[in-house]
Amino acid sequence: MRILLTIAHFFRAEEGSNHSSTDAHRRDQRAAAIRSVIDAWRGHYGPVSSINVWQKRFEPVIGVADQLDIIVLVNGDNHLLDADYCRSRGVRLYDAKLDNPRMLGFAAHKLFADARNGYDVFAFSEDDLRPTGGDMIPRILAFQDDYGWRRVLFPNRFEFNPRGPALKTYIDGMLRPGLLAPFEAALPDERFLKGRQGARPLTFQRATNPHCGFFALSAAQLVHWMAQPQFGDQDCSFISPLESAATLGILKTFPIYKPFGRDMGWLEIEHLDTRFSGMNLPGRPQAAPRPG
Repeated sequence: MRILLTIAHFFRAEEGSNHSSTDAHRRDQRAAAIRSVIDAWRGHYGPVSSINVWQKRFEPVIGVADQLDIIVLVNGDNHLLDADYCRSRGVRLYDAKLDNPRMLGFAAHKLFADARNGYDVFAFSEDDLRPTGGDMIPRILAFQDDYGWRRVLFPNRFEFNPRGPALKTYIDGMLRPGLLAPFEAALPDERFLKGRQGARPLTFQRATNPHCGFFALSAAQLVHWMAQPQFGDQDCSFISPLESAATLGILKTFPIYKPFGRDMGWLEIEHLDTRFSGMNLPGRPQAAPRPG
């Protein structure tokens, strides 16, 4: 399995900013996040080592992917990756040279098109999304084997936050009714799909919020997307350019599903932030009153 992974990464410190990509006080946190994301991909999908306890030595083990190429999309020097780190992790920086850095994710679409004959899987990620294991891409491909390549499976995005409504919160819940109706009408499909993983039953729902900041397509799906008139149109009408680059083109082309209910954790990706789970919304448990 040959994987091309593109990660959209931008940071430019600005005083007084409320955005994580421009908050001067979050430079170190953002630098740690992008490195954690890259390390997770290399660790889970690249070669690993195993300890032979009897012979007291390390032994190499072939990784999940036969080839994993990582390209980080940047805009000039507005990023937090140095040359030594990139060299050590086999990362290539691609300078998109954009007037509007919020359009950065769209550069991935062109890179995928140019490399369409060189890989089996084409994955896009925002720079603060960490895979939790090496089974995410295999499970996405298994879903296609079971339900056909004309459907796409996205992971559920979550945050860990000790101060949240629960320690773990899935953050991409239902959008307002009617927002997705035009896309569902253009590509009618089942609301739920039932399946199994061994003895375990699984349920997938047509996503009531398709966004998660990540997608992975097979080569066949990429070719199909490229054949559509909307490919490359850089339509930004889904929330903002950031969400549109990650979601809208896929949403126009394929029915998008996510694991549902108790099965949400079957395919998930971690958001290395707490800004959503930390929101003051109804349903958050109230602090217990102090005795006396």
